[in-house]
Amino acid sequence: MIGIAAVTGWHLDGLAAAATAFDVRGEQIARVTFALNRSLGLDPTWTGFARDAAATRITADATRLRRMEQTVKDLAAATRDGYAQLASAQQRLSAQLASITGAQFVVGDDGTVSHPSPKRRADAEFLSSRLRAILVAAQTADAALADRLRSLTGEFDGSDGKVPNPAGPGYVRLEDALSRLFSLSPDQVTRYWESLNAAQRTRLSSEAPEFIGNLDGIDFADRITANHLSIRLALAEEEEAGRGTGDKAKLLRSLLEPAPDPMDPTRMVPRTFIGFRANSGRFIELVGELTPSANGVGVLVPGTGTSLQTSGDYRRRAASLASLSGSPVIVWADGTFPQHVIEKDLTPIVDNAVDPKPAHRMAQRLANFTATLDQQLATSNTPLKTTIIGHSYGGSVVGTAEQHGMRADRVVYASSSGTGVDDSPWRNTNPDVKRFSLTPPGDPIHYSQQFGAAVHGGDPDSAPGVTRLDSGYYSNGELVQGVDAHAGYLDDAGSDALGNIADVISGRTPNLYVPRGPDIDLNHDAPLARDWLLDLVLPGR
Repeated sequence: MIGIAAVTGWHLDGLAAAATAFDVRGEQIARVTFALNRSLGLDPTWTGFARDAAATRITADATRLRRMEQTVKDLAAATRDGYAQLASAQQRLSAQLASITGAQFVVGDDGTVSHPSPKRRADAEFLSSRLRAILVAAQTADAALADRLRSLTGEFDGSDGKVPNPAGPGYVRLEDALSRLFSLSPDQVTRYWESLNAAQRTRLSSEAPEFIGNLDGIDFADRITANHLSIRLALAEEEEAGRGTGDKAKLLRSLLEPAPDPMDPTRMVPRTFIGFRANSGRFIELVGELTPSANGVGVLVPGTGTSLQTSGDYRRRAASLASLSGSPVIVWADGTFPQHVIEKDLTPIVDNAVDPKPAHRMAQRLANFTATLDQQLATSNTPLKTTIIGHSYGGSVVGTAEQHGMRADRVVYASSSGTGVDDSPWRNTNPDVKRFSLTPPGDPIHYSQQFGAAVHGGDPDSAPGVTRLDSGYYSNGELVQGVDAHAGYLDDAGSDALGNIADVISGRTPNLYVPRGPDIDLNHDAPLARDWLLDLVLPGR
């Protein structure tokens, strides 16, 4: 228990001064908040991308300032109340001590009272109880003030285990904040996340890295940090389970290894994932950097066979596009893609490339992501045009997303299986979206385009409003054609086809379609297409 010397030695004037200082700071913060909100309306003629970005930032900063103002005011009230209770206990103790020592009693530091005369023993015991009651009250008030101040100052850095409430005023436990974040729209998530300080963001990310790393509305830089932690945790789990030399552990280590910078291949940079789920293998990888100096931004949606195991291949393809276009390219694989064209035993079409259901399941998620990308660009004042590229089965995903209202500036159907699996027209929320297609002659996907309209929506090369691009030649001068052309041009950084897609991303004028051979030559293509299908279904046959 606290002693008499400690209580009588308290210098409480500093507490009173601190309470006044907190009041003053609270008023100063309130004035800054008012001026900040007012600044946005000083020029009513200011409109556009930069104004929207400024409005987002000002709203977030104003929210953070109001939260800080409330905490500072609470600190003032808590300090003033604590001062009153401590000062009262100190005054009562001093008054009792003066009365007791004046009557010749002897007082110990723990509040024990004694008297030279045995006749005063009962009086001494009574006075001891009085002093100890005051000491208990002083200690209780001291501890309560310390706890309250610790809790309030913890609101600044999350050290009290709480963070701002995403669904209202005040602070809540981390687990409650995470559950409430789940129910917010991406716009609401962005406003909340932007209003947090760095320490609060770190607490949430470290508590639930997979959740934060995949939540639309969270700043991409913070998603990347969270997903890096998720990968490391997944790897640690494999190692702790004794599977450190297994295929999954090797794959996870590869994701943590640096890769060539697409803008400077001599420089190695960390791989950056704005989406990652260890158990399902879903991922979204940003190749390059989202900066205002870029020419645009591309989103590459891959096709059949895509998984976390093939992420390195698609990163290389995205890096080529990024280098050619001067633009970052995002590999979007946030879904479960078909792994085969048809099943080995020719069973019913379920979750393979002939099945439209995977495209339907992924389409709305892709539409949501493009909205999140727009939001990220607006928040960071990075006014880039977006190009969505759907390759093979990914083209069907992109087309279905367009049927769901996906916003984009430009869309490329590259060797696409179709224009979308839903029986509805495109309804892109950008009325000026420009659409392109690119399918080499002899590419087996022409069979899906021509004969699979009931499944994947038909041929994008002949769809109204779509401009067909030239597939041209490989870098070695050979014509891009035949079975291998389906993905061959993506793997040749010098191919005309890849250059055309890069031109679309960057806003340059691409080369239009030049007939270089029949799309389908049944006599020539049928055996090759058959072998292509069998190789996909029965690899190593």
